[in-house]
Amino acid sequence: MLGLYVHVPFCFQKCNYCDFYSEDDKNYLINDYIEALIKELKKYKSEFNFCFDTLYIGGGTPTSLSEKFLDYIFSGIFSIYPRTSFKEITIEVNPDTINEKKAKVLSLNVTRVSVGAQSFNDNFLKLLNRIHDSESVKRAVEILSEWGIENINLDIMIGIPGQGLNDVFIDIKKAIELKPQHISFYILTPYPETQFLEKYSKNLPNDDLIEKMYLGGVDLLQKNGFMQYEISNFSIPGKECIHNLNYWNLGEYIGIGASASSFFNNKRYTNIKSIEGYIEMIRKNKTPIYFEEEITADKRLKEYIILKLRTTTGIKLEEFYDKFKFNFVEKYSNIIDKLTRDGYMRKTIDKISLTTKGFLVSNKILQQFI
Repeated sequence: MLGLYVHVPFCFQKCNYCDFYSEDDKNYLINDYIEALIKELKKYKSEFNFCFDTLYIGGGTPTSLSEKFLDYIFSGIFSIYPRTSFKEITIEVNPDTINEKKAKVLSLNVTRVSVGAQSFNDNFLKLLNRIHDSESVKRAVEILSEWGIENINLDIMIGIPGQGLNDVFIDIKKAIELKPQHISFYILTPYPETQFLEKYSKNLPNDDLIEKMYLGGVDLLQKNGFMQYEISNFSIPGKECIHNLNYWNLGEYIGIGASASSFFNNKRYTNIKSIEGYIEMIRKNKTPIYFEEEITADKRLKEYIILKLRTTTGIKLEEFYDKFKFNFVEKYSNIIDKLTRDGYMRKTIDKISLTTKGFLVSNKILQQFI
C-alpha cells in the first residue's frame, strides 16, 4: 500500500501549541507553492510511475486557501493521478474556514474530512489561540454533511491548562451529538520551543488527572459505539482512517511540499522546511530533500514494534516471526511478563498488545523495547 501526503503550510493564525511547519503571513506565495507541489508530484510520476491508494492533505490549514486555490490543488493532483484511483481522500479543515462554496469544492473531491475542533469550550479555544469557537464546529459539520460528506472526523484534545474531568466528558458528548464517523481523542503535547510551553508549562493538568481524562474518555467513546483502533483514534466500524493505518502498518508513503516526509524504497527523507526554499528548489529542478536516512534492519525492527504497539491489534506473533525470523515473546519475555503483571500489556496465544492503561504511558513502555 502507498499513501500520498500533501502539505499545505498556510494558516490564518498559527496555534500556540503547534509544532507542524506552517506560516500565517505568506499567502502571497500560495499560487507559486501549488505550482511547485504539482511539479514535484509530476517528477515522482515520471521517475517511479507508481499508484497511490490514499491521499491526505494536511497542514497548516488547507482550507485557509480560497475555493479557487483548493480547486487548483485537486485538479493538479487528479490530472496526474485520477481521483477514482484513490481508496480514500482526506483533507484537514479548521471549522471557521468552512462555508458553502468550500464545502461544495470538498464534496466534489474528497471522501473524508478531518475537522480540528479540539474543544467545545470557548475559553479553552482562546487559550489554544484557535480562530474558531464552538458554534463554528457545529456549523462546519452541518454544512459538510449537507453537501454529502459522510465520513467526518473530529479532533478532541485533553490536557489543556485549566481543563477538568467534566470538561472532557462534555466535549466528548458534544462531539458525539454531531454524529461524526471518527473521533481523534488525544493528549496535548507541549512541544519545546512553542509559545504554549513557554506560557503554560506550569499550569498543565497533573498526571493523575490526565489518566482519569484519558481512561474515562476512552470508556465513554466505546460505550457510544466508537471502536478504539489506535492510541488516539476511534471510529464507528468500517470508518478507520486508511491513510493513517498505512503509517502504523509500516506501509510506504510519499510526502510532497515544504517539510513533508516520505518513507519509500527503505529510506526516510524530509523536504526543506521553508516555503520560499521549497519553491526555489523545485523551480531549479533540484530535489527539495534536506534530510535522508537509510532504514537499517535494526531501525526497521524498532519502528515495527513501536508502531504496531500503538494499535489495538498489537503485534501478531506469527507475522512478526515471518518478518524478523525470531520469537518476539522469547526475546522480550522479561519486559512482557512485567508489563502484563502490571496491567499495561495483554498477551494471548497469537498476539501482544497494550491495554488502555498501557496506551496512556506508551512512550515509557516503548522505550523498553528499543
